[in-house]
Formats: sequence, structure tokens, C-alpha cells
Amino acid sequence: MLTEYVPGQPAAQADTALKHALRTEAEARKCAVLWFADILARRLYRPLGYSSMQQYARRGLGFSETRTGDFMRLARRLDELPAVRAALPEIGYTKAREIISVASTKTEQEWVDAARTSSRRELIAKVKRVKARAKQPVDVGDMFEPVEPLIAEVPVRVSVEFTPEQHARWEALLEKLARQGVTGDRAEILLDALAGKVEKSTTPAETAPRGVVPPVQIHVHQCPDCGNIEAGGRTLGRADAERVQCDAAVSKPGQRNTTTIAPRVRRLVLARDRHRCQAPGCCHTRFLEVHHLTARSKGGGNEADNLVTLCAACHRLWHERGDSAGVGIGA
Repeated sequence: MLTEYVPGQPAAQADTALKHALRTEAEARKCAVLWFADILARRLYRPLGYSSMQQYARRGLGFSETRTGDFMRLARRLDELPAVRAALPEIGYTKAREIISVASTKTEQEWVDAARTSSRRELIAKVKRVKARAKQPVDVGDMFEPVEPLIAEVPVRVSVEFTPEQHARWEALLEKLARQGVTGDRAEILLDALAGKVEKSTTPAETAPRGVVPPVQIHVHQCPDCGNIEAGGRTLGRADAERVQCDAAVSKPGQRNTTTIAPRVRRLVLARDRHRCQAPGCCHTRFLEVHHLTARSKGGGNEADNLVTLCAACHRLWHERGDSAGVGIGA
């Protein structure tokens, strides 16, 4: 229970009261984030008379735009990072806010452990160092050094400025997609929309079935010595590196270009799967990739029975979580 402020107390009593108030404040922040996430996830702002979570936060809770953004980011990231969500009552709001900016499903447990064993100041310094290192392009010299997992997995943040009208359109479109059952990672939703626009303007549907010829090709480079794979000056994390090696065209100096899966077999698999992601509950038809149910490193081959069509997001999830993520795929 919160201790009421009473002026004129002795030093020891004032110190005890202040520390109790700070503990109460920290506990209240944890609960506030969890309640905020619950209202967002279940869209409880609508029965309360608000059309969006932003409107509820600004008008119903009196949040500033900055605080609204902080709570929205933290609430959404908690859904993507279950280990951080589970540890929130222990590590607190402030530390959780720091680590969600750099954690991925691959590294979240390591960041939670760092939050448990570090002071707030030490954790902020570590996050800052990792962010700074992740922004540095990987040069030839660095490619010979093993890349720290925490650095390889740091998400790339892209900032987009909207006018108020554009932001309203953005939220309305996401709301409409949610009513149609399209939810998930907002980055994937945005990429899917951009891919559709590219396909519409460059690839006639009658001459190139969706997914056979990707609207965008990503060029990556693999160091012949250490094996690290990088794209755009950033080293890929383990899951994305494995995805690339599943389904790729390979170019080596002085040699003929090859593919990890024969084009004829790839077309057969895409046609068999009707150019649609085969992960349970997913129906994406863009950014399709062909995945090996049994990895080639474990004896799997390029036969059609060992291949399945997955979208980029589901393919990444498979490699992040291992075989357990693919239960039911291809059955």
C-alpha cells in the first residue's frame, strides 16, 4: 500500500517511505504495461467508446504522444518476445523498455539474463554499445572475426514520418486487415503490400505466376573463410542465414551460376502448394520460399516430398525455433 507523504519526518523514516514509494511505482508500471497490452490485444478500447488504442491512450488515459508510442511499442514487442513478457514482473518496466529495442526471439533470453544481473545504468550502456556496433558496416577485416550473436540479431529500425491524415489511413488499413483475419508482424504486412504493388506494375499474372519469379531479389555475400553471411553491410542472424541457404541462387567467381534447388523442382513444389504458404493458419502468397523439411545437413535431399512452400516470415520462424515450429507443415 502506498505510504502517504507526511512532511517533517526523521531521516530514517523519510528514507524508508521514499524507497517504499519507489518500489510501489515500479510495480505499478509493470502492471500498467500488462493491462495496456491486454486492452490492446483484445481491442477492449472499442467497448469503452474509442476507435483505436491511440485514441484511448491519448483521451482515456491522458498519455502524451511520446508515452503512447512507448507503451504501444512495448506492448507489441511483449507479444513477440515471450521470455521478456514472462520476466517483466522481475526485471521491471524500465529494463524491459531498453532490451526490446535490441532483442529478437533468438537473443531475448540472453537479454533477460543481462537485465537480471545488471544495474539499469549498466544495461543501458550495453544496449547502446550493441546498437552502435550493429550499425557499423562489416568490412573485409571484420568478416574474419566471429560476429557476436547479440549484434547479429539486432533488429533494424526504420523511421517513417506520417502526416496526421496518413497516420489515420495507416491505422484504418490495419484495422480493416485485422477484421479480415490478417494480423501479425507489421513489418511483414508492409513488405507484403509493397510486394503486391511491385508485382502489379511489373509482372503480368498470366505470364508469371505469383511466387515463381520473386518481385525483389536480395543479394547476400558469404565469407569463404568464416562462413558469415551479410546483406547491406549487416551480418545476418542464424535463422536468416539458414533460410538463405535453403533456397538461393549461388554465384561463384569463374563458375556457372547454380541454385540450391533445381528450378524445375522449385516450380513443381510451388505449383503443388498452389503458390501459398503451407504453415498452419498462414495464407500468404508473396515472398514465398522453398524449405527443406529435413535439412540437407541431416541427410535431406531436394526431392519434392522433402520440400514445402513457406512465406519468408514462417520460414524464419521455423529456423528460429527448430523442427518444433514446423509441426503439421507439409502433412
